[in-house]
Parts: sequence; C-alpha cells; structure tokens
Amino acid sequence: MLWKDENDMRKLFISLRIVVVIACLWFAGMLPAGATDIWVDHWASENIDVYIMDDTLSYGTTSNSKRFKISTKMVQNGHLKEVVTWNFGKYESDMWRYQTNTMDRSHDTAVCPRNRVFEYGMNQIGWSYHIRDYWYY
Repeated sequence: MLWKDENDMRKLFISLRIVVVIACLWFAGMLPAGATDIWVDHWASENIDVYIMDDTLSYGTTSNSKRFKISTKMVQNGHLKEVVTWNFGKYESDMWRYQTNTMDRSHDTAVCPRNRVFEYGMNQIGWSYHIRDYWYY
C-alpha cells in the first residue's frame, strides 16, 4: 500500500490544496491590472488617437470652484507619441478652462466644444455641464 495510514493521506491532500491556492494567487498576480485605456477621440489633422487612462482621474471642489485632472495617451500610427495630463477647472460662474503639461504654464485656455477628454471626465464624475456661446459652463 502506498499510504502508511490515513494521516499521511490527509497531509498530502492539505499540501496539494496549499499548492493550488499558491498557484491561483500567482496566476491572479499575472492578470492585467484593472486600469484600462479608453479610446475617446481621433484628431484627423494630426492622425492622433486619444486614449483616456481611466485610473488617473482625480477631482475636487471648493466653495467656489471645481477641478479635475486626467491623463491621456496620444497614439500616432499605432505608437505612443506622448502622455498628456489635462487639468480642467471652473471658478464660480466662469466657463471651464484647461491647462496641459505640454502648454506654457503662464496661461490656461477655455475648453471648446466638443472636447471628448473633458466630456469623458465630467460624465465619469457625474457633474453636469452645458454649452453656451461656444464654451462649456
């Protein structure tokens, strides 16, 4: 007989269970992370596809302002051209404005409709907006 007694057999099954649990944990660690890149726009003039890095969205409010930040991957001809971080902000009743890490930091720019990066962030946060006189409010 292969087993001396029932205790040897029980130890073997416990050992096998431990090995299976460790293997499952190891394989789970090899799975892709929950973060995904979401395609939101194609800029034909530059042949750029814009992908939102969905795990980079952060936002906040004060008594008189709102802001959010999100990063995008700019892909040209299937290759990553650059990562752009967008900082959107709104003060009181003013229009929404933005600044990116690729801009001159001495100013910001009004957000023009249809900015798909802006709209994605607003929809994910659940904030409302409307377009008036060619601007987002």
